[in-house]
Amino acid sequence: MTFAAALTSREFAVALEITPPQKPLPAVLLRRAQLLGGGVRAINVIQRPGRQPSLDACIFLRAEGFAPTWHLVTRGATRAELAVQLGQAAAGGIQQVLCIRGDHAGSDSPDTPSIREAIGMVRDLLPGALIGATMNHYAPDQGAALKNLLPKLRAGATYVQTQPVFDLAQLEPIAQATKDAVPGTSVVAMVMPILSLEAARRIEERIGVRLPDGLRARLATGDAEDAWAAFDETLAALHASPLVDGVAVMTFEMDAPRSMGARILQGLRAAGCRV
Repeated sequence: MTFAAALTSREFAVALEITPPQKPLPAVLLRRAQLLGGGVRAINVIQRPGRQPSLDACIFLRAEGFAPTWHLVTRGATRAELAVQLGQAAAGGIQQVLCIRGDHAGSDSPDTPSIREAIGMVRDLLPGALIGATMNHYAPDQGAALKNLLPKLRAGATYVQTQPVFDLAQLEPIAQATKDAVPGTSVVAMVMPILSLEAARRIEERIGVRLPDGLRARLATGDAEDAWAAFDETLAALHASPLVDGVAVMTFEMDAPRSMGARILQGLRAAGCRV
């Protein structure tokens, strides 16, 4: 079953989110894509400066039998450039696209499309593709965040992916408002095991928010098992929530060891996910 089919059928969908290597290194890319074995429905490939482009990595993974999600970045791109990329994606069999602004430094041109316009281009040039947009459930003004999100859904995106979730209560208000405004929208929560207070601090810097005090207190003890238990509890809460339709698992480490993959799978299965 594809990621799209899992969302449509209301089966809790699981994706793995990975960072590609700095240059095309098939063995490294495959190792990262195989962290959770064959039970995940999709492999989300992040687009970052100085690394193999998400589209190139996705086309390779698609040829290797994976179901990759291309991170289409609009920042600094023109409509013509995105049209070329979409042609390459179509030729490479890409069937899932997450449309994002991108967090790299770069200047837009007068021809840089908005996310809403880019979603329309994906819909027109990559017929049948599953299209996603991102949701910042940490936004201080959730009304403004929702106002920004809804045009993307009405343009053709059918699911939203969140920032890393460490507390379901922080996600619930905007997830509910999104589903009320555009019924049928799927919410995919990003999840990440955080096993140390230092990792927590670095994630806080990256996403610009403070992690829940309860989680920070648990991490401060240095008890790895309790840190994993916190991750397990987050997974269980997300799986049980009627507002959440799947998760995208990302690790703090770019090249997480197999033992970490096995422990993540343990938590997913304990939560009731089919992986």
